[in-house]
Amino acid sequence: METATRRMRAAVEARRARRRLAREIAAYRTPAERLELDLILGRHTEDEIAEIDAILREQAAA
Repeated sequence: METATRRMRAAVEARRARRRLAREIAAYRTPAERLELDLILGRHTEDEIAEIDAILREQAAA
């Protein structure tokens, strides 16, 4: 039972963290800000930015 509770809490926290990250990314609205974000992400590997890239794709589709 305790393990299930820990997993549930971890899942809730992961969703909160993803929503927080999505809000932060959405704050980059202007072309200049998006360019800045692209430059920042360009310094990292695909694995390191996979979650951010997924959020960007979701935002573009919305």
